[in-house]
Amino acid sequence: MRTNRWLLGLAMSVSVVALAACGSQDDEASPKESSAAAEQSPGADSAHDQQGQQGKPNTKDIPEVVAEVNGKKIKKSEFVPLFETQYQQMQMQAQQSGQPVDEKGLKKQTVENLVSTEVLVQEADKRKIDVTDKDIDKGLKESAKSGQMSEKDFLKAMKDQGMDEKKVRSELANQLKIEGLVEDEYGEFKVSGEEIGQAYEQAKTQQEQMAQQGGQGQQEMPPIEEMRPQLKEQVKSQKSQEATQKFAKKLRKQADVTIRL
Repeated sequence: MRTNRWLLGLAMSVSVVALAACGSQDDEASPKESSAAAEQSPGADSAHDQQGQQGKPNTKDIPEVVAEVNGKKIKKSEFVPLFETQYQQMQMQAQQSGQPVDEKGLKKQTVENLVSTEVLVQEADKRKIDVTDKDIDKGLKESAKSGQMSEKDFLKAMKDQGMDEKKVRSELANQLKIEGLVEDEYGEFKVSGEEIGQAYEQAKTQQEQMAQQGGQGQQEMPPIEEMRPQLKEQVKSQKSQEATQKFAKKLRKQADVTIRL
């Protein structure tokens, strides 16, 4: 079982490309420069700036139902924690780049992510992809371990992001269903020695670049044999993510989707 990066991302306030990379967006869903600020009144601008300084976006205009997928409603309560977490991450990046956060584009991207996840979960349910409580318990342990937290601290971090334990377990179950669905559709992903070699060289290059940017001496990379298991899992994860995006896009075309945002 792979670590659930989506839940971990919420707890650690990092980018949720998540949804275990299930959010395959069409080109038009990519964030672009927003004119939302120009459309607001001076009073709204002031309130928005105040919220931005606190690290949270304006969510007052979010409808109670942000989208429907084949009759299933995606609610504001599902949308807001994900949106706020991604906003916080983009706000940190904006402080470094000097560019404002495209709140309008991010809202669209977030709802597209949720729609893609929903079409995948619905397909998993059709195929009777089963996830047990034992599977969820294991996934929860892995997510907490990846964040270098105890389960108690992990669940507390999630609660601080607006998700109680019941919701965390529900979302984790959905992600595990999606993993099972992708495996059912594509089978096990094989990794060649050549692909492991390419991943090793890529990691080596990234380490060199980070050392140069930080003005520090470069640390010696461990030998490839030592990193082989980790690199193999990394390549498998990348293949799984690409397949998930592709499959979500296919299912989305066949689904009855209404976005109300």
